[in-house]
Amino acid sequence: MTTEQTRRLESAMVDGRRWRAAAYRTLVVEHPVLGPVAQQLVWATFDAADMVTGSFRIANDHTLLDVDGESLELPADGLIGVAHPLPLGTTLEQWRGLFAREELRQPFDQLDRSLYRFTPEEAAADQLTRFVNRRVPTGRIYGVQQQGWELSHTALYRRFTPKREVTVTLTPGIQGGYRYQPDEQHIVSVQLRGGEFGIFDAITASELLRQLERLAA
Repeated sequence: MTTEQTRRLESAMVDGRRWRAAAYRTLVVEHPVLGPVAQQLVWATFDAADMVTGSFRIANDHTLLDVDGESLELPADGLIGVAHPLPLGTTLEQWRGLFAREELRQPFDQLDRSLYRFTPEEAAADQLTRFVNRRVPTGRIYGVQQQGWELSHTALYRRFTPKREVTVTLTPGIQGGYRYQPDEQHIVSVQLRGGEFGIFDAITASELLRQLERLAA
């Protein structure tokens, strides 16, 4: 059950899920299963424009504490989400230091998450050539389906909007329905349909590149 809750919270961070303050208290902080996992993470408050206005963690007694250890109250109309490290700014290093001192182990990579960005050339293109000819163990292909990717015989697809989709073309491809599967695949291309890669916000860009780097590691 904890594995499923961990996956839900990581997805909430990546996808930008938000809770209203009252619902957050009930559905996260006081939840008997989700609550203990949530205590191992840094959370953020957001304004109506989805900009980070503060960050905090949950103590064992359900008190909310900022990075200096001061308790805080959530505004009744506040929006709460799992903090992605990118917009934490200067407090990121403070949170890292606090979690290290308190020996707080996180359920997934949050504060120490690898961060990525497109080069200017990549941002202006609809192809990511850095991944061409990279090798991918065939067994790893199936794991990315948990991150929103769809699988065909010769490609992986990730849809971001009805008109925006990333396609990773593979060779020799998946031989579905047969006993034999090649040990590894080669990436032929990574292409975005519906624009250039620069249209993605910083978090989406970082998470997309992180998934592709882990796929082809």
